Amino acid sequence: MLRKAIIRQVVRSINTINIDDNSTKSPLTRQEYRIRQALLTNVKNFWIKGVLEKSLFKQVLIEQGLEERPDAVTNPWNEIREISEYSPQPLPEGTKVIDIFDQISPGRTLLILGEPGSGKTTTLLELTRDLIARADQDVDSPIPVVLNLSSWANKRQSIADWLVEELRTIYKVPKTIGQALVTKQQLLLLLDGLDEVQARYREACVTALNNFLQQYNAAEIVVCSRIKDYQALSNRLNFASAVYLRLLTLEQISHYLDSLRANVTGLRALIAEDTVLQKLAQSPLMLNIMTLAYQGVAVEDLPKTDLVEERRKQLFSAYIERMFKRRRTNQRYSKAQTKYWLTWLAKRMLQEQQTIFLIERMQPTWLLNRTQRIVYSTLLILVCELIFGLTGGLMFSLTSWLMFSLTSWLIFGLTGGLFFSLLLGIGDREKIKPVEILDVSRIRLENRLNLKQIIKGIRRLSVGLSVGVALAPVFGLVFGLVFGLVFGLIGGLAGSNLDIKSAPNQGIFRSAINAVNLGFLSGLIFGLIGGFIDGLSAGLITGVISTLLMSTLSNAGIACIQHFVLRIILFCSGYIPWNYARFLDYATDHIVLQKVGGGYMFVHRFLLEHFAILEPWELE
Repeated sequence: MLRKAIIRQVVRSINTINIDDNSTKSPLTRQEYRIRQALLTNVKNFWIKGVLEKSLFKQVLIEQGLEERPDAVTNPWNEIREISEYSPQPLPEGTKVIDIFDQISPGRTLLILGEPGSGKTTTLLELTRDLIARADQDVDSPIPVVLNLSSWANKRQSIADWLVEELRTIYKVPKTIGQALVTKQQLLLLLDGLDEVQARYREACVTALNNFLQQYNAAEIVVCSRIKDYQALSNRLNFASAVYLRLLTLEQISHYLDSLRANVTGLRALIAEDTVLQKLAQSPLMLNIMTLAYQGVAVEDLPKTDLVEERRKQLFSAYIERMFKRRRTNQRYSKAQTKYWLTWLAKRMLQEQQTIFLIERMQPTWLLNRTQRIVYSTLLILVCELIFGLTGGLMFSLTSWLMFSLTSWLIFGLTGGLFFSLLLGIGDREKIKPVEILDVSRIRLENRLNLKQIIKGIRRLSVGLSVGVALAPVFGLVFGLVFGLVFGLIGGLAGSNLDIKSAPNQGIFRSAINAVNLGFLSGLIFGLIGGFIDGLSAGLITGVISTLLMSTLSNAGIACIQHFVLRIILFCSGYIPWNYARFLDYATDHIVLQKVGGGYMFVHRFLLEHFAILEPWELE
């Protein structure tokens, strides 16, 4: 023990040399303080109030044992440890993770390991709650930020770049401020789900984390992972410490069951004789599932099996049945419907490597066959054609260009709409990208000046010139040039997808609002042009209809149309209900899902995996 104390003191002394003293920090500016408070509020609302306080684990108030796992991490000071010190070391009873974290030297790094259902995420969020309380009292304390590592696998970028992107998308922190927070090492990173990173990218994720620590030596990080998935890796995190959440003992299980007011006599009797159930009950999650699912059930009525996986499946099935029976007054959907929609959702979330589901994050890749994808592309083109054609044709028929009939202009407009849709490749767009933040800053524009964007801009400008030349020889070039410039501007505006919202589908709603704002700007420009050419009434008509037309032409408008068409196909295919948010709230009320901001997650990954493997005959 003395040897360990000396080592820790040496590490602390050396690290202190490399880390700036908090006392030398300059006071926060008003903007920095607002950003800090916004981050703290978001983390508290999303993860503490939204997840921790509604967790199934709060039902199982059992003090879990902890043990130190020095062999799980690579630390330069491990070289001078004795061989015996690499073995698991049980920590004193009552030790909290916050206590272990506080004992680590400046630049604290901690790995939390555990079996599935042992409470890793809950432990991480309890640590987050304690750290937020400190940060509220001390503005010099780092800002605790909860993120899920599963999203790192999407781009596999450096951790620093990934953090900036996640801060921008999840917590709405502007890119420049996010970069400053990362560079100045003002964040305390609480990263869940290392085991949820795709297996083929897990090694690379560990390497990226180690590289980040090498570059930012004062960074403070906590990472969670299932122990078997972590032990299967050849790389190790270069962290200061690692702890393992011990499973519950039979004595703890017995005391917990004795403390319950609910009737669990049958469950208690079966656990006493069933070794498979005993093994499952060592997990706090599974123990709570058992008490909820088997309340009031006689021992002779409880299912029996010698297979762990089959027993787990039986438990979750019983839990789901019990949850559906709890609130009979709110039976909006049949049990079979609910199971089917949740099964479909679970399969898509596993396919897309998502922990949190957002309605606006649904993509055309969620369509299951070629026929659906063809229908999606065709409908998208038709909807855009109708909007482009009808508004464009109506605009020119109602203004002074009445050399042709209304019908002729509508036919011309529909033909032009089809031409636009095909030329812009609307049916070929692979991703739906809601525009939630309009950003036309110089930095943004500079970042977008690449070959791809130049080509896209030329194509948009050519559309404008073509329309102008076709419409009027006299005004064609001027009108077409303005059309092309405005079209290129609003089409080039892009947004960022947010992983967490304060309201369901808020990304699409914001995108729609931004589409209208962009359309209004364009309508004002075209209205002035129309008024200059043909008078006030023509300018007013041109402005109003141009607003509708250009709202659709923007990326924000097209994203809304894409989302609408996708939802229609998924609804008609029976994969989702018409009001998806209401259904997801219904599943949340029945404690199958949890709400995280405007997103949803299954109450545990085990439950997600359970729904994902359900067979059709099991949905009845």
